[in-house]
Amino acid sequence: MTTQTATDDVPDSLGEVIEKARAELGEDKVEVDQVIAAMGTASFAPVMLLPALLVLSPASGIPILPSICGLTIALIAAQMLFGRKHLWLPGWILRRKLDGPKTDKALATIEKPARWIDRNTGRRMPWLTRAPFDKVVLLTCLLCGGIMPALELLPFTSSILGAAISVMTLGLLVRDGLLVLIGLGFVGSAVALAVGLLG
Repeated sequence: MTTQTATDDVPDSLGEVIEKARAELGEDKVEVDQVIAAMGTASFAPVMLLPALLVLSPASGIPILPSICGLTIALIAAQMLFGRKHLWLPGWILRRKLDGPKTDKALATIEKPARWIDRNTGRRMPWLTRAPFDKVVLLTCLLCGGIMPALELLPFTSSILGAAISVMTLGLLVRDGLLVLIGLGFVGSAVALAVGLLG
């Protein structure tokens, strides 16, 4: 199933992604398709930011949500790797319903830090956001999303990976290589934490 484009006003920052998502959340349950469509089906990076932010937010405590978000991230990253022009996601993901008030509250908690990050982004080391390095970043996002279902029972690991994907994706979006490096550092922290918990 392919999502439908709802707007040509593509978000280009963390704050705008959160703002557009919150605008779609009402007082009841809302389908994932409706929220994603607000980003535009050709805007892969903003759409990938959304599930990463949800995993980073308090919403990560909702059972199964980190797994669904992780698989969504992996699918989007894979399509970006292969140069697909329009986003495709399976119907079973798009038809999932989010609790509007709870999701809105979760996103609201990270909106202020997100705006601070937006104010402190810039075109630093932009070569890290271009080929071939962007492929490494996308592959890392794919792998991080893909292992989220397996890590859901390990405390904090999914949230750290959500932070990593959020920062790396924002880095690609605004051409900030420093954010890419910070995101890779978060990945290393998540791996170390997972090894420590399992060891």
